[in-house]
Amino acid sequence: MAADPGGPGAQAAPGAPGGVEVVFGAGAVRRLDAMVESRGARRVLVVATEGGLRRAGFGHWLDSPRHHVFSGFRPNPALEDVLAGCALRDRVAPDLVVGLGGGSAMDVAKMVRALPADGAAARACLGAGADPLPAAGDLVLVPTTSGTGSEVTQFATVYDGERKFSFDHPTAAATQSVVDPELTATCPAEVTTSCAMDALCHAVESLWARRSQEGSRADALRALGALTGPLGDGVKDTSAAVREQLARAAIDAGRAINVTRTTAAHAFAYRLTSRHGVPHGVACLLNLQWLFAYNTERSGTHCEDDRGPAHVRAQLDAVAAAFGLDPVGVPGRLGELLTQSGWSSRLSDYGLTEGELPDYVAAGLGSTARAANNPVRLDESLVLRALRAVC
Repeated sequence: MAADPGGPGAQAAPGAPGGVEVVFGAGAVRRLDAMVESRGARRVLVVATEGGLRRAGFGHWLDSPRHHVFSGFRPNPALEDVLAGCALRDRVAPDLVVGLGGGSAMDVAKMVRALPADGAAARACLGAGADPLPAAGDLVLVPTTSGTGSEVTQFATVYDGERKFSFDHPTAAATQSVVDPELTATCPAEVTTSCAMDALCHAVESLWARRSQEGSRADALRALGALTGPLGDGVKDTSAAVREQLARAAIDAGRAINVTRTTAAHAFAYRLTSRHGVPHGVACLLNLQWLFAYNTERSGTHCEDDRGPAHVRAQLDAVAAAFGLDPVGVPGRLGELLTQSGWSSRLSDYGLTEGELPDYVAAGLGSTARAANNPVRLDESLVLRALRAVC
């Protein structure tokens, strides 16, 4: 059980034993100063934007000698951003790292906590499996969006040029996460929607992932059930009740992918984000359209899951049931979710041309861990055909 943060409605979020301790509830963040004090931290490294800190009620940290704020990162953070944060960590020698913000801020905080400040050494940890540094104190994460699930996972994403790396290590897991749905109230509508799309893709992909387990599928189904309603409305309802629903769904979907990792929809999304600037959740849902159809059509002939085609079809059926459809109708419904939220469902509308598709396929298949986790084998020529249908 998580400690009671003392805020109105605050409570411990349920989760698997041994997972990240989550303090959940409206007003929970108002006890963050007391939580920091209770850990006895003399030097706190805070990864957040100045605006994010002020909106969350922690502008006083900007002038505090105890709190050292690192804001030098961008959305979809680059390795050079992370290395700058690591250099500050080495100078500060913090007892505690706090990451407050969206997925980018939390991911940077995770990597700043444990990656070497030297570029070559950091790349070895990211790409060659070298061990990171001992964690620099505890890690507390405070999400201000609902969708990435970074608050409950042990991995983080960073770009080195156009190449995407995932830092996947127990030192990337938070000691504690404070999830206060009130913090999402100031999110622009497009951010709220894109983050909810990311959570939806986490839920679907973790359901059918080759690494799925009974518990992860239960988390994924719970998240999926909570997301289909708000997303079907284009997340126009941003009431307190809906914000809480989305925050819980993000946690459930995050816990699911922490077990399973993602699959090909994420593998193909990274190029759309790095080269064409498509928001991550939108990029994932764009690819989930064709991938759901592909997995449905090929689950009998190209099944890669050791549990067999019947198991894969059962997961596809479970997703379809959450939408009140049969599997054949799901790709069209995913496209509707995009258009109802003001996004095109066609890849070409984001700048991806027919001529780029072979390179796009190669990049997606090159994300081998994600692509190989897909339950259906991804044949290059068949994937190209499927992409042409939504380009």
